[in-house]
Amino acid sequence: MRARLFIGMCFFCSSALAQEPFFSQFYNTPLLVNPAFTGTAYGYVRASINYKEYFNDFDDIQTVALAADMSLLENDRNPDYAGVGLILLHDRAGKALHNTKTHASFAWHNAFGRSRNEFLAFGMQVGVDNTNLDLTRLSSQNQWVQGVGFDATLVNGEDFPSDAATVIDFNAGLMWYKFLRNGTSFIAGLSAYHLAQPKREFLSQENNLNRRYIVHASSRFPINPRVNLAPTVLYFYQGGLHTISPGTSVEFVLQKEGYLSFGTWVRNLNALIGTVQFEYSNFTIGASYDLLLSSISETTRNGGAELSLTYLIKRTYKKRARIRSNIRPKL
Repeated sequence: MRARLFIGMCFFCSSALAQEPFFSQFYNTPLLVNPAFTGTAYGYVRASINYKEYFNDFDDIQTVALAADMSLLENDRNPDYAGVGLILLHDRAGKALHNTKTHASFAWHNAFGRSRNEFLAFGMQVGVDNTNLDLTRLSSQNQWVQGVGFDATLVNGEDFPSDAATVIDFNAGLMWYKFLRNGTSFIAGLSAYHLAQPKREFLSQENNLNRRYIVHASSRFPINPRVNLAPTVLYFYQGGLHTISPGTSVEFVLQKEGYLSFGTWVRNLNALIGTVQFEYSNFTIGASYDLLLSSISETTRNGGAELSLTYLIKRTYKKRARIRSNIRPKL
């Protein structure tokens, strides 16, 4: 029993460490897609929280992301600006395995073109990646009592080593985006995470944190004064794994500051994602659900329910800054 449990945990931890959490509502976690999105809530402080619970074959897997970013150096004569931000991501696999990433983010947005409504942005992030394994929190056969059942107050009776690994991490990204007078926007970007491929020593084994490459493209354009269409595609590659998520959302204009949108995405032809989002004034709340279309042999991290909340806090200025009509490129 002890040998089987330990081997199973080693396999489980190796699988979990080889993959990274992601959100189906990636458009509501811009700093996890590309550091160049830092500060794109021009003139505002953008605060957000995202929560996802995954389907899996072993135990509950939950991911929470907290993020805040803001624009800097806004100027009424020059549309160039900068952005700073902070993001914290916590991923929990069952009771024993926890991973926490904390990154500070910076980006510079340079306007060009005749109308200065086209931007090239460069962003970078630096932070800490910590993984912690506490095997004392696992349950075992020793906690099952005949005629009674499972007793969580009993110790598991196993003596396996716990472990932790902490590394410094670097990410970077480039992005191009453009606004048109009719409200149409275009975005395209490329980002790379874990640039230095830091080495983590875990369970007496040393392994690199594989680089993660992300390519994204999106557009938003009006079909008529009451309806907007927003097609999006996201592709990422890490450690031999490929994921592509094309899809689109339809946005209905409820009033001057209110929007209701419905969207559908497909991920690698094995998951169908349905989304709904409501935006009013400075609040945005979104919900999504992943419907699996095929069986997955490994621990399933591709399904589950997800919620997001974003709030924009208006900033004040010593001098009135030039606020553009379409100031927030949406992924």
